[in-house]
Amino acid sequence: MGRVSSTVTHRQRHFFDQHPGLRAVLVACALIVLVGWTVRTLAEAGALVSSILVPTMLSILFAGLLMPLQVLLNHTLRLPRSVAAGLTLLLSLGAVGGLLWVAGAQLAAGLEDIVTVFQGQLEALRSWALQTLPIGRDQLNAAISQAQAWLASNQASLAQGALGAGVTAAGVMVSGVLALVATFFFLAQGDRIASGLLALLPKDWRRTLWEAGRRGWVTLGTYCRTQLVVAAVDALGIGLGAFLLGLPFVIPVIAITFVLCFIPFVGAIVSGALVVAIALAFDGLTPALIMLAIVIAVQQIESNVLSPLLMGKAVDVHPLLILLSVAGATYIFGLVGALFMVPVIATIKSILLYLHGADPFPVLDSGGSALTDSPRRLMGDRQEIRNPPRIGEASPAWLEDEIEADAAAADPNVTDAGAMDGPEDGVDPDAATGDAERR
Repeated sequence: MGRVSSTVTHRQRHFFDQHPGLRAVLVACALIVLVGWTVRTLAEAGALVSSILVPTMLSILFAGLLMPLQVLLNHTLRLPRSVAAGLTLLLSLGAVGGLLWVAGAQLAAGLEDIVTVFQGQLEALRSWALQTLPIGRDQLNAAISQAQAWLASNQASLAQGALGAGVTAAGVMVSGVLALVATFFFLAQGDRIASGLLALLPKDWRRTLWEAGRRGWVTLGTYCRTQLVVAAVDALGIGLGAFLLGLPFVIPVIAITFVLCFIPFVGAIVSGALVVAIALAFDGLTPALIMLAIVIAVQQIESNVLSPLLMGKAVDVHPLLILLSVAGATYIFGLVGALFMVPVIATIKSILLYLHGADPFPVLDSGGSALTDSPRRLMGDRQEIRNPPRIGEASPAWLEDEIEADAAAADPNVTDAGAMDGPEDGVDPDAATGDAERR
């Protein structure tokens, strides 16, 4: 038994020694889990995630989203870095602020309609309860009176909760200001910041990590800009459907859908449920079902046609991995984790591919720009990998390469470059020929 155990252990060690790429992937996965656990621990120990890390990550996403406008102002119009960054932020804030102002004005104008519809829905719910449930009107009125009494007796707790919400809102505003300031510096001096950080590392690491960071930035920027287009298409499609059905609050629906669609999976579900609820509350069941069909159609077109067309292979993350990572990040960090998880995974994947020798954007090594060139151009003439028509026929590329190498080594027609110099020492040429014939 001791010999068998030692043999198995030797084979396992030999397997990982022969496949350093697999070992590197396993080590990277372990490091990702360790980093996530460490961040979670630090988040529980203090407010690191909400006060520092979240604004910084938001600013990186904003920089990736707004970089094309920064490049336009700086490269094309030749504005100074700082002026271009400030103008980029002002234009972006103006566009978002204008949309929110219009949405808020429409909500304020329709506040009376909201109250009327809410009262009508409560009355309808009360009538349904009286007709369906085995309770009388007096019992229902008594339950309502108890609820009102509970609210009156817990005004202090509710006020304290409202105060806590106000403190949280103030913290969100502070984090927003910090994110905007960091975005300005990333837009104006992002390359200098990256160069300064890499200068602190050992000299042998700098070039490799610089090139890996460029690949990650291309992926991150592609994801951010694609999400912007996807969110706009979702918002306009759902808003157009609401307008054609004659639903109220079309502009607020567009604004809310646009913001929520930046969160993968969760945002689409919440925004769709919201507009269907508005249709059900104001117009009834039939318009709500029609609105539900519109929402599903718009989201299917976005996920199956628009996103693959825009992202292509630049953000090549399997949908199952996205679903599981978003679910896990939402459980650990809430909606903030759902917002950041997909771009983080896509960026890390591009970096690891480059470090492993499978460069996702090889044109960057031949003069390509991570800021101005499109991802499709940076990918070059890389052959697209297609799924085979039948399940079970897919095989890893490394396995196919090893099979081809083994076949080439076993082919007797392959000319040995050393055969011209005669047989090797200690090898009978007749025996070598016999071995080749038997193979």
